[in-house]
Amino acid sequence: MNYDAFVERDVAGIRSTIADFRRDHSSDDLFLSVARFAVLAYAPSLHAKHALIACLSAYDVREKLGDRWDELLTECAIYAAQSRQPWSEPPILDPPRLVADQRGDIGELRAAVEEGDRLRAERWLAKRIDDDDLARDYFTVACDDFEDLGHKLIVANAAWRLAGLLGEKGKFATLRVGVWEMTAYKGPRYEERGAAVDRDALLESLVAAANDLESLHRVFLFAAARDEVRDRVYDYLSTLAPQHGERVAEGRVRGELPIYPLAKDYAAYLKSYSLGIPRLIAAAKHNLDHGPNFSEWSFA
Repeated sequence: MNYDAFVERDVAGIRSTIADFRRDHSSDDLFLSVARFAVLAYAPSLHAKHALIACLSAYDVREKLGDRWDELLTECAIYAAQSRQPWSEPPILDPPRLVADQRGDIGELRAAVEEGDRLRAERWLAKRIDDDDLARDYFTVACDDFEDLGHKLIVANAAWRLAGLLGEKGKFATLRVGVWEMTAYKGPRYEERGAAVDRDALLESLVAAANDLESLHRVFLFAAARDEVRDRVYDYLSTLAPQHGERVAEGRVRGELPIYPLAKDYAAYLKSYSLGIPRLIAAAKHNLDHGPNFSEWSFA
């Protein structure tokens, strides 16, 4: 796909480009092209990372959307384009060159995070990219702290899943998203309490308390907890002692997900819809309708 209109943030041009692309390509091809652009457009900024996560959520709801999937993918493309940070040159997709004594241990990635050294983290990833144990260290470091609502893990999980969908050729560029997020900010190392946590009870508590963007993200963090770090994430979430907010009427999940400008709520309604939890979907819809409109914030 020609990304010129995306780079220029030309909404009408993006719609036209996608319509032209679909004449000769499938919706699956469109997803791959939009998701690849979101990877290339990623930066550790609020809108850019949520645009990338939105692409994954769009993939997860593809069967529910049916013929409307193209419309949702178009909104993902517009969101990624609007959130893109200005580039002086196209991003480098290939791994950096490594020196003979390049370290690949978990301590090296932690040192990169401590120093906020993105290139050092990229070198670590290049060293470990084909390692069978990559996931263990990648996600362990993503859970060292839970700053910014746990987005290090949420983004790392999205990058990992997208890497499996986008193919081996773009594996490094996609997984690089995770280490960029890890090095962008840091918080205090979380110390586990070690208490047993009942998964279902924790999820029920988090969903019951979800009534704004921050509480919705606690559920998103719960959903991002992979086998490698699940106990640690549950331990952390259990310490937040969610307080039930204003109850939102559950009702039933309506048949169609509305196609809307995803920047409005950082795609939180789309992400909630992809998880398929009725009460969470109702809370996210209430937030979309009555919460702040973040599309009015600057994308720069």
